[in-house]
Amino acid sequence: MASVDDVDGGETFDEEAEERDQGEIEQLLREFVDEPSIRHDQIPESDDEQEKGCKKKPADVTHIKRGDGRLYQKQTFVNGVGFKDCVLDYALRTGRNIQQYRYDKDKIGFRCLGSNEEGTCEWKIYASVLPSDNVWKVRVFVETHSCVPNGQCSMLRVPQIARLFIDKIREEPDYYMPMKIEELILEKWGITASRPQCQAARTKALKWLEFEYDHQFACLRDYAAEIHESNVDSTVVIETLKNAEGKDEFNRFYVCFENIRRTWKETCRPLLGIDGCFVKHKVKGQVLVALGRNADNAIYPVAWGVVQVENTENWSWFVRMVKEDLGLEDGEGFVLVSDRQKGLIAAVKEELPKPTGAGPSNVASPAASQAPSPAPSRAPSPAPSQDMC
Repeated sequence: MASVDDVDGGETFDEEAEERDQGEIEQLLREFVDEPSIRHDQIPESDDEQEKGCKKKPADVTHIKRGDGRLYQKQTFVNGVGFKDCVLDYALRTGRNIQQYRYDKDKIGFRCLGSNEEGTCEWKIYASVLPSDNVWKVRVFVETHSCVPNGQCSMLRVPQIARLFIDKIREEPDYYMPMKIEELILEKWGITASRPQCQAARTKALKWLEFEYDHQFACLRDYAAEIHESNVDSTVVIETLKNAEGKDEFNRFYVCFENIRRTWKETCRPLLGIDGCFVKHKVKGQVLVALGRNADNAIYPVAWGVVQVENTENWSWFVRMVKEDLGLEDGEGFVLVSDRQKGLIAAVKEELPKPTGAGPSNVASPAASQAPSPAPSRAPSPAPSQDMC
């Protein structure tokens, strides 16, 4: 079970992650454009329609996103981490052996370690932040290289490799082993990385992911508070258990937004589908959902929850929460559809003993599925019956 108390990252926390995330947020805010409103009595023009004689306004120079690898004089960055990431992308794209030589808090510099017959390479770049402009800016940039790439990159160290592959390791940890990471680095960037280096990077990425999961569970109460603040009268339930150390550990979680609940009561059909699916990642569990049908016969999510295991107790808890939120009482007048999930049948019989099989859903009761088949006729055969709780 994961703790929902605050966690201390220690060495397992990527110290630059927060600053990197802040840079990405600033980038998104900078690129955000509020689209003009469209009047319903006017036909909107498509993006590819341009009037004759109109010249397109040249786009302003903006900050380069991570992954482009472009560098130029007077280029600006939100913070020093963004500058270092951009230089790393440049080194990977060009295959140059770039090394950091300036490590000050407000000054960072890089130079090329390549050499030729005449001496060392002249390429270098230097950026700093000044109180007058309060932004990281490239102050010195010697763009020309006089060396030849040799398959080495001093910037590509263990933390950098871990950051490059952390998303891949999160998705398929058993596939991205050290040998595979080494092969991908050589194949994609033409740079040589040692096997122990890739092993250490994979281990560090796994530690970061473990801390990430713990940190996300520790933010559950903050998430619930945000829901209550932005969606007044919504139902959010967090249940925890005490571990041996006296700390709260996650047990189960439930959400039903007020707007969704009200809309279901006022406009949707009296039908609910209840189902669950397994979470098959590092943090195991079961996601439970309650779905409805709107007036267009489209799926309408009503409530969802997360539990550790699928059993009668957790299903009873989830069905009880849905019943209280939607005012189902004993289930009379409502159609409930589900397959035979483990423990769900008993939970529904306990909480909703009187669901009906009548309604627009074309769902039959279990007794109807055992009735004798009608005599053959030319009319189309009815659809196969489904289990209904």
